[in-house]
Amino acid sequence: MPFSKELALRHLQAAQRGGRLAHAHLFTGPVGSGKAWLAEQLAAEFIGCPVNAVLTHPDVHVLQPESKSRRIVIDQIRRLEASVHRKPFVAKGKVVIIHDADRLRPEAANAFLKTLEEPPSESLILLLSSLPEAMLETVLSRCVETSLEGSREALTAPEKSLLEAVESCLLGKTAPTAGDAFRLTRAFQAILNEVRERITDELEGALKTEAARYKQTSEGGDWLQERTEQVKALSESAALRERDRLIGTLSSVFGDALRVQQGLSPLHSTSATMAQMLLTTSLFHCMDCVESMRRRLALGVQEALALEAGILETTLAAARDDSGKKTLTAK
Repeated sequence: MPFSKELALRHLQAAQRGGRLAHAHLFTGPVGSGKAWLAEQLAAEFIGCPVNAVLTHPDVHVLQPESKSRRIVIDQIRRLEASVHRKPFVAKGKVVIIHDADRLRPEAANAFLKTLEEPPSESLILLLSSLPEAMLETVLSRCVETSLEGSREALTAPEKSLLEAVESCLLGKTAPTAGDAFRLTRAFQAILNEVRERITDELEGALKTEAARYKQTSEGGDWLQERTEQVKALSESAALRERDRLIGTLSSVFGDALRVQQGLSPLHSTSATMAQMLLTTSLFHCMDCVESMRRRLALGVQEALALEAGILETTLAAARDDSGKKTLTAK
């Protein structure tokens, strides 16, 4: 039975206090269900640090898809295992958080099985997945699964900005044009740039604080160099996850508009407006275009080119449901 993220945390905290917490957990649930929140809350309690310091703590190791194919590859697992089997820097143990665990390549997953089965003492391994059915059974069998229920989380500031751009470019008084597609692409890229700058500033600031606090460590410069590389990789992968989240938001607004056309309540005002203005067939076409854009990015197509092509296709698919059933005009 799926739990709310808050209830799941209370159960896990109780298990930890009672000495019953398993060494490997799998948190599953749809996007927005709170898997990352739950992992960070539990990790903070396990190693005894503030939640906002978890992602840059020297004894917390975060793994996410980083390759062009958006897969977790065996080299990442090997580096992770080398770090996990070292003595903790400051905490009593170590925590591993693996986002999108269903993106583990088979050889990477197999290489991690030994650690999953016999992890270092005082360690906690947390795997997160929205698609556990894509994971190897050998990995699933070594983890205790906690399923989270979906929730309607508040939109982030970048998501709000994206929906405002969608309303301006696609849902104006006239049918959208190729020029509107260009404006929406520029808006999307500007939002991404702001997100990347914020992530980089936050992680680099945390690293400076961490370096000052632990500069007396016996590992010295080697430790700092390794953490710098880790933070750089974390920054890049976090930016990619935010990009995927924004693309998911773009897809979900079309899907929500379809549900509104079937009589359900909208998740936000953009969906309600879109349901009134766009044809049902157009909404399906728009969702297909966004998914094609997602696939191109996953295959390593240059980001700016993939976004321009994908958003142009999406805009040209947005036929209007005005009184005359207008279609697009390209200018």
